Amino acid sequence: MNSAAEVRQESDRHATKKPFAAIFSRPEIGPIGVMLLLFGMLGYFSIPAAEDTWNPFAGEGFNALGIRNNLRVISQLGIISLGAGLLIIAGEFDLSIGSMIGFAGACMAMTLRWGFAILIPYISFDGGIHLEFFTLISLEPVTPITAIFITLCFTLTFGWLQGFIVVKTGLPSFIVTLGGLFFLRGLTEVTLRAFNKKPNQSAGSTTVTEIPDIKNIINLPGHGEIERQAAKMLPETELSDLAKSLPADLVAKITERLEYTAQRVADAKTGIMEAKGVKPLENALENAINSKNEYMINAIKDKIANFKINPVPPKDVTEVDIAKAYLDTLPSVNQVANFFGGDILEPVFDWLYFPIDWNVNNFGNQFAPGLYSCVMIWVLLSIICYIVLSRTQAGNWIYSTGGNLSAAQANGVPTNKVKISLFVFSAFCATVFAACQVFEVNTADAAKGNLKELEAIAAAVIGGIVMTGGFGTILGIIVGAFIFGLAKEAFFYIPGIDGSFYRVFLGGVIVLSAMLNENIRKRIMGNI
Repeated sequence: MNSAAEVRQESDRHATKKPFAAIFSRPEIGPIGVMLLLFGMLGYFSIPAAEDTWNPFAGEGFNALGIRNNLRVISQLGIISLGAGLLIIAGEFDLSIGSMIGFAGACMAMTLRWGFAILIPYISFDGGIHLEFFTLISLEPVTPITAIFITLCFTLTFGWLQGFIVVKTGLPSFIVTLGGLFFLRGLTEVTLRAFNKKPNQSAGSTTVTEIPDIKNIINLPGHGEIERQAAKMLPETELSDLAKSLPADLVAKITERLEYTAQRVADAKTGIMEAKGVKPLENALENAINSKNEYMINAIKDKIANFKINPVPPKDVTEVDIAKAYLDTLPSVNQVANFFGGDILEPVFDWLYFPIDWNVNNFGNQFAPGLYSCVMIWVLLSIICYIVLSRTQAGNWIYSTGGNLSAAQANGVPTNKVKISLFVFSAFCATVFAACQVFEVNTADAAKGNLKELEAIAAAVIGGIVMTGGFGTILGIIVGAFIFGLAKEAFFYIPGIDGSFYRVFLGGVIVLSAMLNENIRKRIMGNI
């Protein structure tokens, strides 16, 4: 009788839950625990062995540069995980994300370097039958916003085409997007070799270089638009004149910062010279200890205790230095390129350098200028996706499409439009990822995005997305991206463990997450 009474009823899932039961029944709670564990591992193991501290911000993982680089990896993965995760919630997959990244990056880079044209072929009989081309549109040079728009026309159309094929033919999205994966990767390589071929080459290159650093083009009076680095290479007389033309308060502020940097650099050099000078004495002390010569031991210890060198004097701050520092403060002419490939929170990181004295490397210079812009883009996209999924009718349609397709169609949900829209959104996320890479490093390669589709799906699954659809949250996708990115870094700092062990760890986490997610889904739905 007791066992029969303990059988769960459908109404049990609507009953008031015990304290914290609602929290621990959330699909994100397990991944959040794993994420906190990885935070602790990265913070602890990245602290140099020579430093006796428990401060995680003293290690390479969470110093200014570590935070900058880690968040870049996490946010770029997070961007494409949003597209992949929403599509999985709707019951579909997109395996073409990685190839879409390579294709979008190549398209953007080629357009920026060589321009864009639409040619219409026709047969000409003038001088014999042959094929000629009529130029319908020709754009050169192409601005960043135009390059992004042109790329989106291609990528979003391809995303729509994949979604259309899936909903109209009933073929599994796994097969359709697998075909898209090979098609886009091959098309990217073929196109790059055709356009990126020099006259003396037998085969073209699959890498596009020599793209100007558009995000660092500034407007300098007397020189117009010029790259920041080129402006710093101007004759010293011009740079001195520029410094003299600046307001006195600005010059004083820049001078104070440069003097602080010069003093830190001088102190670092002094420390290095002292270490080099003491090293022979320390070796001699070790030999004396081994020979048990008390006289020599005491004499060498005394020399080490009284060892001093003349401090390295700090470099004088010149007008040229002030002008170059001022050029770093000028805003980019092209805010679109800066939005995708620039930095954010520069004032905060400047403050952490001076006067907080934390964002400093071993030579006294500023460690990190700020966070990569892709972090801001990821945050914006995550907020938008959260609002759509949790606060709008479109979000209900996504859940119902993946949860029970037949019931959703019977209730008037436009399931075909939902799926096609999410395939388009997945292509959009891949294009944004590519834009961030192109404008950050000013290059593109056909191999970019390799295996990113699997990483995006893995991050979504780790974050609580159920592969059968209809279950998952944006918070879970965000946590999954953090786990994936942190694991890639944390295991490289653990002594005695091969850095590639993170793949073993993630493989186990993915399987366990999938099992846990399904169990939680059944409990919420009342199937357990």
